[in-house]
Amino acid sequence: MHRLSWIAAAFTLSMLTDGMAIAQQVTGVLGTPGATTTLDGRQLPPPDPKFGGEITQKASESKEWWAPRVVPPKNAPNVLLIMTDDVGFGAPGTFGGVVPTPAMDRIAKSGVRYTNFHSTSLCSPTRAALITGRNHHVAGFGVVGEIATGFPGYDSVIRKENGTIGAIMKQNGYSTSWFGKNHNTPFYQATQAGPFDQWPNGMGFEYFYGFMGGDASQWQPNLYRNTTAIYPFEGKPGWNLTTAMADEAIQYMKANKEVAPEKPFLVYYVPGGTHAPHHPTPEWIKKIGDMHLFDGGWNKLRETIFANQKRLGIMPAEAKLTPWPKELPQWDALGLEEKKLFIKQADVYGAYLAYTDHEIGRVIQAVEDLGQLDNTLIIYISGDNGASPEGMLNGTPNEFTTFNGVPVPVKDQLLWYPFWGSDRTFPHFAAPWAWAMDTPFKWTKQVASHFGGTAQGVAMSWPGHINDAGGIRRQFHHIIDIAPTILEAAGLSAPDTINGIKQRPMDGVSMAYTWDKANAAAPSKRPTQYFEMLGNRAIYNDGWVAATTPATLPWELSTATPPDVMTGYKWELYNVAEDPTQSNDLAATMPEKLKQLQDVFYAEAKKHDVLPLDNSSLARWNAPKPTLTAGRTVFTYKGTLTGVPNSGAPSILNKSYTITAEVTIPKGGAEGVIVTDGGRFGGYALFLSKGVAGVRSGKPVFLYNLLDLKRTVWAGPELGAGKHTIVFDFKSAGPGLGKGGTGVLLVDGKEVARNSIEHSTPVTFPEDESFDVGQDTRSGVAMLEYRYEPPFKFTGTIDKLTFNIKPEQLKAEELRQAPARAHALARARD
Repeated sequence: MHRLSWIAAAFTLSMLTDGMAIAQQVTGVLGTPGATTTLDGRQLPPPDPKFGGEITQKASESKEWWAPRVVPPKNAPNVLLIMTDDVGFGAPGTFGGVVPTPAMDRIAKSGVRYTNFHSTSLCSPTRAALITGRNHHVAGFGVVGEIATGFPGYDSVIRKENGTIGAIMKQNGYSTSWFGKNHNTPFYQATQAGPFDQWPNGMGFEYFYGFMGGDASQWQPNLYRNTTAIYPFEGKPGWNLTTAMADEAIQYMKANKEVAPEKPFLVYYVPGGTHAPHHPTPEWIKKIGDMHLFDGGWNKLRETIFANQKRLGIMPAEAKLTPWPKELPQWDALGLEEKKLFIKQADVYGAYLAYTDHEIGRVIQAVEDLGQLDNTLIIYISGDNGASPEGMLNGTPNEFTTFNGVPVPVKDQLLWYPFWGSDRTFPHFAAPWAWAMDTPFKWTKQVASHFGGTAQGVAMSWPGHINDAGGIRRQFHHIIDIAPTILEAAGLSAPDTINGIKQRPMDGVSMAYTWDKANAAAPSKRPTQYFEMLGNRAIYNDGWVAATTPATLPWELSTATPPDVMTGYKWELYNVAEDPTQSNDLAATMPEKLKQLQDVFYAEAKKHDVLPLDNSSLARWNAPKPTLTAGRTVFTYKGTLTGVPNSGAPSILNKSYTITAEVTIPKGGAEGVIVTDGGRFGGYALFLSKGVAGVRSGKPVFLYNLLDLKRTVWAGPELGAGKHTIVFDFKSAGPGLGKGGTGVLLVDGKEVARNSIEHSTPVTFPEDESFDVGQDTRSGVAMLEYRYEPPFKFTGTIDKLTFNIKPEQLKAEELRQAPARAHALARARD
């Protein structure tokens, strides 16, 4: 067969993209081992090509034919997509903040900065929109997964019709990877049992190194390589995920280019900073603390940031600084102890931001060291929503106190002052700092109606393609516009089908038109964008914004019934083309314009799966969801099992329960964890105590850790060799959230300890910890008495471990008060 016939038999030499014929790029001779081809990209994966050789009875008289290797279009760039967490528009120095961010500065100075770019106001919805190019409700993440409901816009499932940027680029010949935070796997699928199609590997990212859920300790994270839990921090004091993740990404890119120099990569790099816990290294805390950036307090900080923003051109000269809210304290009204604590909180936050940016800078430098900087599109998004107010008014040394509705007084927080930011804390700063970090806008994370919740600073660089070094762009854009921008840069089409599933068109538009200096003032190609989160909503349309006034404060727990979601909200109106900070509400003087925009919102809501609107929390929290534990009252284990998230573990919260451990103790005794859930910042453990001076004590201990605020211990005598049955039986004093109760520890049928607790954990154990049998994989629940160092493996044999769980006990009054706790948890967990 003639060579040209081989080509004709296997492929069409042109393809139609948006009605235009684009030549297919083929290198080498089709049928030979070295041949490559691009795809039209409409059907992913493409059908297998027909064999183009010849087959006779004898191999010596036949002709081989190899399918060509699929590659991206010629000169398709590498893509480094970076997004930080909970930063706030005005926090980084690149956008007027006082915290130095030289890595972001580097991208901004070699490319362009976007000052009118927006997110969804919560991180997992923003992330779903980012990787799919669809609005967050369309992507199934109208809210965080913990309060998912059975509606298409709210079920926390990225439907197969919404293929990700990873899936598209992987099928077109890219290496694809994901480093850092993943809060886009439904919580009930985040266990060893899978399924794994909603994990990064199942969503088109060939390599995943990161943590599952809304947050994680940077010292002992719930870390995964692909779908396997790993514990690289064990035995390594000072190990920190922020650095380790940069190391991992650098090695990944290096290996990629050494093995396949011509194969471009997509690296999705999303570190935990600066979401709580704020965990920088001591060196960074000292460095930022010595700069005294926050000594003047949050009111003065806003003024400084706003002046910087005007000086840098981030804000136009006519922009106004929005007023300080009456609901937050003025700095000058605080006492000395309060100021001391709050400055420390901000120093550690600032150190975490600077540290995160520094490690991002190492990744960017690695791209240059590989000789790839000129061929890499770098997109650096500062934050996935506004700064977080979820530390409540005074901040907290343990974020899980917020999740459980427990404020920590300043005088108590000062006990952690010397250790703030270390692995002995899980810290979050006071809410007024969040408002300041969102300068010049109003409101914070969670609030989709105002730019304080949605404005993100963005820098993009691609030498030779973005040709206005240091330029500023004011076109209105949204997180859904990133995926189309990447596809245009790579020369790839959005597919019609992926794995046989017809694809829903992307909602985003490419931002590449803004890259030319000549288009610096070009009209935005995004004329309309809706916003909605937890009942707060807004609509942007041609330079105007209509927005609801938030009915609840994001830093305050309220037991009040939320207003009617349709009629209970006041609306505001802003001409943001002239008033970019939303400082002048025109609703009272322009009711017709407001009504026009409201109509646009509801049309967009109907189109993008936003309906039904819902501002409830308890109803959504308690709504039936798919789960591995629903209806189970008996859980049985043996041997060792580690890394089970709460969604797959027996829950002892707000109920009576019995834990029975049948164990065999070897000669010489045993020690170690039999079962645990949680860790240093809340949880429980049943274990045999660690010996002293080499002698294994082997005392059975049940320890309950109430949010690192109080620990209660039940202990029995040392166990000798042989078989034993250890029982911990707890009778709740409920019904009610967080009620105490009485626990009894029995060994071989004999009571050895009895104790009562006044309160128990009402809502959740730490989500970055796990349920472990036979060892403890992250941090231990004990602090002083019976302290041990993980993994503290059990040195006997667990023959059988059984949990008998009674029904959850809630009374009517608690049901009325629970919405605030559930609402706070659902908002803050992301």
